[in-house]
Amino acid sequence: MSESGSRSNGSQHPGLANLMVDFNQMQAFMEDPLVIVEGSGVRLTDVEGRSFIDGIAGIAAMQFGHGNRPIIEAMQAQLERVALTLPIYATNQPAMELADRLIDVFPPEFTTVKFVSGGSEANETAMKMARQYHKQTGNPGKYKVISRYFSYHGATLGALAATVGAARKAKYEPLPTGFLKVHPPDCYHCPFKLTYPDCGVLCAEIVDDVIRSEGPETVAAFIAEPVIMSAEAFVVPPPEYFKILREICDRHNVVLIYDEIITGFGRLGELFGADVYGAYPDIMTVGKGISGGYAPLAAAIIRGRISETFLGERDAGVHFNAGHTYSGNPVACAAGLAALEQVTGGAVLDNCRRQSKRLRGHLEDMADRYEVVGRVDGHGLLLGAEFVADRSTRASFPNNRPFGRAVGAEARRRGLIGRAGDHVWVFAPPLTSTDDEIDEMAAILDASIAETLETYEWPA
Repeated sequence: MSESGSRSNGSQHPGLANLMVDFNQMQAFMEDPLVIVEGSGVRLTDVEGRSFIDGIAGIAAMQFGHGNRPIIEAMQAQLERVALTLPIYATNQPAMELADRLIDVFPPEFTTVKFVSGGSEANETAMKMARQYHKQTGNPGKYKVISRYFSYHGATLGALAATVGAARKAKYEPLPTGFLKVHPPDCYHCPFKLTYPDCGVLCAEIVDDVIRSEGPETVAAFIAEPVIMSAEAFVVPPPEYFKILREICDRHNVVLIYDEIITGFGRLGELFGADVYGAYPDIMTVGKGISGGYAPLAAAIIRGRISETFLGERDAGVHFNAGHTYSGNPVACAAGLAALEQVTGGAVLDNCRRQSKRLRGHLEDMADRYEVVGRVDGHGLLLGAEFVADRSTRASFPNNRPFGRAVGAEARRRGLIGRAGDHVWVFAPPLTSTDDEIDEMAAILDASIAETLETYEWPA
């Protein structure tokens, strides 16, 4: 592992002047640029030859690391055949095969796959389907969508309306109407000032009150991630939370949508978050790991009782009248087939569960030694730590002096990239990470916390 040291000015990379990097202020980015040119396994190399450990697998997508030969070769072989197949007039063999394989690994009530290109598109698709489903089953007034504070469902306008975070939304408001929010299942910072399990999982039960107060005849869907991963929060629900939501949605004929863009395809140590919690949605959105991170691909996986309402005669007008140029792209679906074969083979999930225990042990050790580590939580290889200024009160650091960002900057200087929010650090490494690689990631984070504690300017 080599230290990155100080970054050269972005002027040495003139192409940056014409580029917008996602969620970045480009003036600041160009002062401290990171330009990746190569990857192998968990390692990345930048344009200056510096080495980094990819501790977030390209934002929880590169499930098998960089340079995975089976996926690369599958994509190459498909490129030799055909790269794009008339999206509104035809489909292709890889798309059909991947749809069949996906349905094979889902419970039998799931029957249909709608491919799209990315997570925002998948969540837009699911919410639109929920509204159209109700219109076509005699409930045209059901249009409202409930989501949770601190959630992230995408950057397009509809997905953003279901997302919560003023910094992400304020510049684009007013957003589409009909979106409601409830508090998340955050046991560490319970918004109701209760303690689990004596709380009766009020964070789930209150959804019933919200639906009744809004009028069940107006509520179309509830969308939630099995784990919340964003720059603002890292929240893991009580084990019964989703079972309660499932019962409430059934009670009020509300379409339950799981956003498994991050948590799907082994990230939580099971194939899907629904498997972890033992409760299944009506529509599941998947992406990122569906192609192992090698091609833009996502999908909505739909229960038969929902999808059958979109079948009819040509002129009936009940079909789902939406799509995207690269939906079900044959090269992306070829990548998906190769990725799915690896993640369902057993060894990858076994390794994920084993490395999860190893990484959690390291994080819990840090929590024992550093008072600023308030909690450790997560599932599988989606594990995080929250930094607090006062462990006894669980008070956060000031927003103008975010400790988490400082730890992230120090970790990057030492050659580790993780998800560093204002108050959290999240690991989401490749599911194929080895013992030594997990130990190295943890050691760098450990040293970064120690160094930040030495240099952090505490409020007066």
